[in-house]
Amino acid sequence: MINSQTVAANQFISEIKLLNYTDSYGNVSLRHSKTITLPNPLHVKGNLNLENSDIRYLPGVVRVDGNLNLAYSNIVSLPKKLEVSGYLNLAHTRITRLSPYLKIPGDLSLIGMPITRLPPYLFVGGDLYLAHTKITELPPNITIKGDIYLGGVQLKSIPENLRIGGNIYQ
Repeated sequence: MINSQTVAANQFISEIKLLNYTDSYGNVSLRHSKTITLPNPLHVKGNLNLENSDIRYLPGVVRVDGNLNLAYSNIVSLPKKLEVSGYLNLAHTRITRLSPYLKIPGDLSLIGMPITRLPPYLFVGGDLYLAHTKITELPPNITIKGDIYLGGVQLKSIPENLRIGGNIYQ
């Protein structure tokens, strides 16, 4: 049986391990890291930068109060319980699908991913970047508050009920 003191001690130890990678603003930078095991649950009070790292999976519960940068990492999937308060950069990752109802308050970059479709009810509070993906259509029930940058992606059609606050750029 695990008591609350053991859980608190394990959380403290996990936070100590991240201490050397955390600045005074709560940002955690693990860029170019090789072997990474992050605590579960993980709460970063600033930005989390895992760009170009060997990480394949995030913990089951992740909360980032800033931006989450996973560009060029070996990540293959996102946790179901992912909360990001800023942008999410997944450029050139190995992720092939995103969870339904994914909500990103800032920009979402999917550049160079092998993804073939966007999830239903996707919400992006900023811009959506789709260059060099295999996406050929946009689902009808997504909301993009900013612009959509296709970067050469050829869409078959654009749904009439697409909720977009900005423009679509080729």
